Amino acid sequence: MTVRPHPRKIQRVEYSDLSNVDVFCPFCGQHVIPSTDSESVELAPCVHTLFIAHDEGFELRSPLFDLLMDSEDVDSDDLDLGEENIDTWTDTFPDPLAVKFAFHAPSPSFMGAYVAFHPFAHPPEGGSHK
Repeated sequence: MTVRPHPRKIQRVEYSDLSNVDVFCPFCGQHVIPSTDSESVELAPCVHTLFIAHDEGFELRSPLFDLLMDSEDVDSDDLDLGEENIDTWTDTFPDPLAVKFAFHAPSPSFMGAYVAFHPFAHPPEGGSHK
């Protein structure tokens, strides 16, 4: 595992394998992604989930992610990542309060899964943050 803080961008925690890792929100503790050896395969995003993605696309993007990445009203299939892939593009999220967990399958696959959290990923409802 490596941690790469950047003063103006999302923080990144990288794992070399996803197989036995349960992902919990670092802000509220909710179980968001079960490990692959779990009976459950359901994602359970909390209000702090910024995005859930893999190398082939996004499963979820929060309003804050879309706002700061200038991708509001753009379907995931139509996102223009330029020369980037999902992993490197999401590394450019411009807020150091966010933390991204990146999981890469070992060789020969090297497929990646990514989940990020932010204390304010979803706007508060009715004036109070849940």
